[in-house]
Amino acid sequence: MGASSLFLFFSSALLPYLCLSGPITIQTIKQPFTASHFQYIDQSGIFLISSNGNFTASISNLEENSPYYFCITHVMSDAIIWIANRNHPISDSDKLYLTSNGLAINTTDNSSNTSVAWSTQGLNSSSQVSAMQLQDSGNLVLLDRNNVSLWGSFDHPTDTIVMGQSLAVGTSVDCYTADNDRSDGDYRLVVTAGDAVLQWNRMSYWKLSAEPKGSQDSMVPVSFLALNDTGLFLLGSDRSTVVIKLTLGPANFRVAKLGFDGKFRVSKFVDKNWVQEFVSPDDECKIPLICNKMGLCTSGRCSCPPNFHGDPLSKSGCTPTDASLALPSGCIDRKESNSSVFYVNLGSESDYFANEFMAPAKRDISLLACQDLCTRNCSCLGIFYGNSSASCYLLENPLGSIMGSSSSGKRLGYMKTIVVSSRVNKLNEDTGFPIIALILLPSSGVLLIITAVLGFICWRRNRLYRTAKSKLGRGYSSSSELEIISVPGWEPRQAYFPLHALEMHEKKRYSELADSRLEGRVTNEEVGKLVKVALCCLHEDPILRPATVTVVSMLEGVSPVTEPRQESLNFLRFYGRRFSEASRIEGSNERNEFGFSSSDRLMSCMSAQQLSGPR
Repeated sequence: MGASSLFLFFSSALLPYLCLSGPITIQTIKQPFTASHFQYIDQSGIFLISSNGNFTASISNLEENSPYYFCITHVMSDAIIWIANRNHPISDSDKLYLTSNGLAINTTDNSSNTSVAWSTQGLNSSSQVSAMQLQDSGNLVLLDRNNVSLWGSFDHPTDTIVMGQSLAVGTSVDCYTADNDRSDGDYRLVVTAGDAVLQWNRMSYWKLSAEPKGSQDSMVPVSFLALNDTGLFLLGSDRSTVVIKLTLGPANFRVAKLGFDGKFRVSKFVDKNWVQEFVSPDDECKIPLICNKMGLCTSGRCSCPPNFHGDPLSKSGCTPTDASLALPSGCIDRKESNSSVFYVNLGSESDYFANEFMAPAKRDISLLACQDLCTRNCSCLGIFYGNSSASCYLLENPLGSIMGSSSSGKRLGYMKTIVVSSRVNKLNEDTGFPIIALILLPSSGVLLIITAVLGFICWRRNRLYRTAKSKLGRGYSSSSELEIISVPGWEPRQAYFPLHALEMHEKKRYSELADSRLEGRVTNEEVGKLVKVALCCLHEDPILRPATVTVVSMLEGVSPVTEPRQESLNFLRFYGRRFSEASRIEGSNERNEFGFSSSDRLMSCMSAQQLSGPR
């Protein structure tokens, strides 16, 4: 075949395709209409332009050899302000259809199977679309034959709000996943009935009402968020009453955009350049995932929290420094529910981004009860506990970054970890005491172990049992042995010892509780530590009593010692009064409810049941 024949052959073969590159339409296109990037390749995919020439509608790609999107672009800045099929990019030959039913993008796979990548859903089935119009504001609308709007792109924003656009309550702006990936990201701006809120996985981390640069003008319910030539506003239902405003300078063209970095920015286009007018959060450590999962952000720098190591920005992230501890998987591994739980202290200068924006899981609760609440919840990965408010905040999946806090001690953070078998074995070896015995010990047993360390409570089970049995005159059988303890140096006319310990705790005079033989060898603080733990073990409400692993953690200094709850120890005063009343009954053999008479004079010799009250 000669050169002329080849030219004629290829010309005739390509002529239909070359003729398909259509002209750009101004403002309005009637249905039916079809477009693809290939059909408008000579126009860079542009098929529609607004009457003022400021905006175009096209099927374009972001960079060479990347997939294609149906999008609206601001001409002068070349900024994309809206994308239709952000989660389903298409090829250059896939087509956009305008029919009486609305807009739809069909895509064809390698097997020639056709599917809908995107469509204008929610149209009234009784209304028929007549035309598509790109307005001077950048809003793409579908009109019926009476030019009534049936659908608009402004009501379905992506990551950008443009000047003249308003969002109704319940509407959200979602960031992109990355600069080269326009699918939905994890950060979102939501318009609520009272505010405009930034969220990460539905957890709030910023709100307009708390913005120092903003101001509140009225308390009416919010109906719309609007961006205009003077600023950003939350408006009432009449669209004129200002609820909250962020006043900015004048601008000819302005956009508000939520970046994939979690920051909300407002910028204006001046002299062919973008000028940033507002950005928040300005503190990067308040961005939920700034240091990845569980990384600690301090002054914009990422590291691992105390008692954790690794690189927070790496795939493995931060792991417990103690190799015998592992982070829980949430509710994925059900076997973890039978494992021992250990809470690792995150230090006193840490907090979580969501704590300021959410209600605590429970108020007026002790630290131990807060930890127990998390332990019983497989989705809980850690806690923050409000020291002064006694509030419990639970951390659940997905877990964000930990932020450094200047409010030292306002909230205490603890990560929930699973004790692997090697730690259990180590505890057995170090203590010479089976871990199962520690787990099964009642709280009174824990109390006896603690007080034995000080020496102010000694076990004299066999001898005192025989003495108590004869004095109490009870017919105990060998199967109901009474556990008796004695407090050296404690006179039996004296007060009920646990009540005395509580009173000394209230006065911070802990050293008076120590055995006199230990004088000079223990400090007031050391005794106080054990007294506090012991009193926690005596809480009347069983749920407030610490687990054995928590007791060990406090004694080892891994976890801070919890302050005993006064309201759960008041029963000791009742017990103390009854003991005192019994001791004052001279010459009477009447026994009180604890099994003692005035002649027994065994106030310092009591069972573990009597020591710690009802179980």
